[in-house]
Formats: sequence, C-alpha cells, structure tokens
Amino acid sequence: SARATTTTTTRASAGAADASSRREALSLFAGAAALSLAKPANAAYGDSANVFGKVSNPTGFLPYAGDGYAFLLPAKYNPTKERPFPNTDCYFEDNFDQVTNISVIVEKSAKSKIEDYGKPEAYLEQLGYLLGVQSYAGQTRSEGGFAANKVSTAAVLDVFTRETKGKTYYMYEILTRTADGDEGGRHQLIAATVSDGTLYIMKLQSGDKRWFKGQERDLKTSWNSFTVA
Repeated sequence: SARATTTTTTRASAGAADASSRREALSLFAGAAALSLAKPANAAYGDSANVFGKVSNPTGFLPYAGDGYAFLLPAKYNPTKERPFPNTDCYFEDNFDQVTNISVIVEKSAKSKIEDYGKPEAYLEQLGYLLGVQSYAGQTRSEGGFAANKVSTAAVLDVFTRETKGKTYYMYEILTRTADGDEGGRHQLIAATVSDGTLYIMKLQSGDKRWFKGQERDLKTSWNSFTVA
C-alpha cells in the first residue's frame, strides 16, 4: 500500500497556450467539432480517428474532447459544475449515483514528461489529495483493520505504465475505505501524464457496491481511453 500525502497545486491561468492545446487535442478527432459537452457519435468514431490507441469505442460511450485531452465518456454520465480540486477542467457524474464520477485536472508543469516526477510509486505520494485526507485528528482504537488514530485507509491494487502515441501514462487502481464503511469503500482509478508543459490527471471513482454491478467495466474503458495531444 502507499501512504497518501497532501500536496498543493498551482492554478494555471487561461491563455493562448490553453487554446493551442485544445486545438491540438481536437485535431486528433478527424473532422470532429469541439465538444463542450459530449455528443452522440457512431461506434467506429474512436477507431477511425485512431484517438484511443488500442481501445475501441464500444456501444454506450461518447467521445469527449477537453482542454488538450480526450477520452470515451459513458453515455449515462452528466456534466456538473462541481470542481472538488484546483484546476479541474471537467467533472461528470453518473445519472443515478453522485459517488460515481469522472474528472480531469489540467495544470501547468515545469516537467517535460511524467517520468520527471519520479517512478510511479513515488509520484503517487503527490496524489494523496485526490484520495481524501483524514479529517478527524482525535484518538481512536485500532480495530476493523484501521491503525490506531486512523479513520481512513488506501490500498494500492495496481500500479503500471502505458505508452500511447509516444507518451507515458502513470496508471493507478486504488481502494479507499473509511471507518464508517460508507459504500463498502471506493474504487479510484487515476491516469497521469505530461504533454507540452502541462500535467493532465484523470480521476475516476465508484462506490464498491456499484463497482461490481457494471461500473468497473465503464470506468476502466474511460480510464484506458484517456489520451492527450
């Protein structure tokens, strides 16, 4: 398991560079218009444009293009104004469950590639703020699998890298739990990469119960389709 730590992110100002990165992302979609909201497309869309690498565009997903990035969005997700983290560029929630959501963070970076942040396991330490921090600082007993004075845990289920169009992505699958047992824990998927001086972080979340009722397939399809310009 990895121990999460809180970090401070820097807000990026909008400007010409942001507009340029959006144009680059949209250029990946041959003949496609900019999508401020996901719109229907035929099933071969991602394949013919070769946007999503090895991931095909299955039924039930819509192509979404953001500020320098693209991914396949489950059709039953709706955009919201929620911005739980600094520099959140988009945020989508499942129609029936707000706990299940997808978001992308876009911020300036002094790094030229994700490897400059260190190995995937080391970089995970900088992503602790995405997983939630312990809000209770009092004394608790050691029980129910929680260490003394801890009311939340994070177990790393998988860490790996993938290469897409010459860029490396750090990929994480994490299960977080709180002492109250809410939702039986929450599955977190994270993808992070750097392109043209910009750090892109995709975060996907589902409650444990819904994870095993179809959300695992939906969120992992979106996770694996995440691509930057």
